[in-house]
Amino acid sequence: MNFNFTEEQTQFKDVIKSLLADECTPSSIRDGWSAKKSFNQSRWNKISELGVLSSNLSEEYGGLGMDQVALALMVEEMGYAGLPEPVAEQTFLVNDLMPLFPEGLKDEIKSIHESGNQYIALAHPLSPNPLFLGHAAALLLFDESTYQFILKDDLNFKPLASNDPSRELSAIDSIKKSISSSENFETLNSAVTARGSLMTAALLIGLAQKMLDLSSAYVLDRNQFGKPIGSFQAIKHMLADIAVEIEFAKPTVYRAAHSLLDKNPKSNLHCSHAKYMSARAAELACKNSIQAHGAMGYTWEMDLHIYMRKAWSLMACWGNEDKQQDIIYKTLTTSKDELGVLYTF
Repeated sequence: MNFNFTEEQTQFKDVIKSLLADECTPSSIRDGWSAKKSFNQSRWNKISELGVLSSNLSEEYGGLGMDQVALALMVEEMGYAGLPEPVAEQTFLVNDLMPLFPEGLKDEIKSIHESGNQYIALAHPLSPNPLFLGHAAALLLFDESTYQFILKDDLNFKPLASNDPSRELSAIDSIKKSISSSENFETLNSAVTARGSLMTAALLIGLAQKMLDLSSAYVLDRNQFGKPIGSFQAIKHMLADIAVEIEFAKPTVYRAAHSLLDKNPKSNLHCSHAKYMSARAAELACKNSIQAHGAMGYTWEMDLHIYMRKAWSLMACWGNEDKQQDIIYKTLTTSKDELGVLYTF
């Protein structure tokens, strides 16, 4: 069995990596913070021109039919760049659910896609405050038993403060009119929960790697006692610990993506495992990177805090570590699978 990524999957990853290296720099993110306008329309348009926003839609809906593994690789690069725009949310949460929606709702979403590079926001009890609602054409709103499709003009909402200024959050005040349904709710709710966990896991892996790279560069440049502080064993160990956590988490993300692609009955468990492991890696990356920067990483002058703030925010979205641990524990203790050193879930 070949576990390597396909040429097409790596090409998609490399294309988005190259674009974001040019278009999503720390200075451009800072400019968005200063202007209180983190959604960069020019950057969004360029991403759209590459076909990324519809990349994982089927050809029937004007997409490229990209699979979840390729999507996870791309989203990892979005995390690494600290991309503010909700490209991951559009692709992982809305596009990937299209086959599960009732026909009438599919038509509504399809018409928005066909009208151009429009964004559809999504809110769910595990992530209740939608991103960039002011830039969205519509909102998909999940509650405990139904889901609603609401055009932005039929919404009243207000902005919320965020730990990460790149994440423009909103609270919904009232809804004038919506398309509401409970059809196929359990399947849809399960699917969006799994995809939310996997999406944030992929973003966190990218963010953790970015923080590690920034810290590695800093400790090689910073001198103390006549030599780079990166030559000191304590610093080496801190950064090596981050690298180990990242390498342990990455396979869980790719396994979860393949599990969704393969329609594995354990895909929700795998997505929870991916989110748990990635959150652990990102948490350690935040902690050790601050130390490696001499506690200056949190200050405005250092780029590190751009990615650290986003990581902290994403750790709490779509189920924090405790939530994911609980899902994993309940699934394993109620399943009839054999467990132990000779087995895996």
